[in-house]
Amino acid sequence: MKKIEREDWFITGLEILNTEGFLRITIDNLCDVLKVTKGSFYHHFKNVDAYIEALMKYWVDMNTKSLIVQVDKVNAPHEKIEKLNELVLQRSHKSEQVIRGWSFSNEVVRKYVTEVDETRIEYTANLKILCGEQAEVARQLAMIEYACLIGTQQLYPDLSGVKQLELYELFYKRIIK
Repeated sequence: MKKIEREDWFITGLEILNTEGFLRITIDNLCDVLKVTKGSFYHHFKNVDAYIEALMKYWVDMNTKSLIVQVDKVNAPHEKIEKLNELVLQRSHKSEQVIRGWSFSNEVVRKYVTEVDETRIEYTANLKILCGEQAEVARQLAMIEYACLIGTQQLYPDLSGVKQLELYELFYKRIIK
């Protein structure tokens, strides 16, 4: 029997979210997909609620905090924004869509979505401040920009990263600048 690491449970959980939706985040389904016993699950997690909490922490780390770490390695403020856009548009947005939908019925998931939204808006606003915007305007622009991203993800879930970038650049050139 193969050894399953804690991260394997999270990677599998995100894959399940991508392909089957949040209703399939069950101990039975996770174990079936990983081809392990429930004992393996309970070795890592107390129950499904503990798993969901840990999965959301992993999601925050992989889809928000890790991107910020990468962007912070870039020196010039405008290049930071370009790097952030590049990283965001390279990612699959399906799990983000499902997690956002899940947040309407699960308080733990809602807590993490709210945290992620605020972190992303605040980070984007700070980048805009570095580029010379006033703080209040930077925050408002970050909110609008983020709302457009989330809206695009929700309305056009299969839109390619290339097409999203084209839309963003059009939006940015016409509206933001």
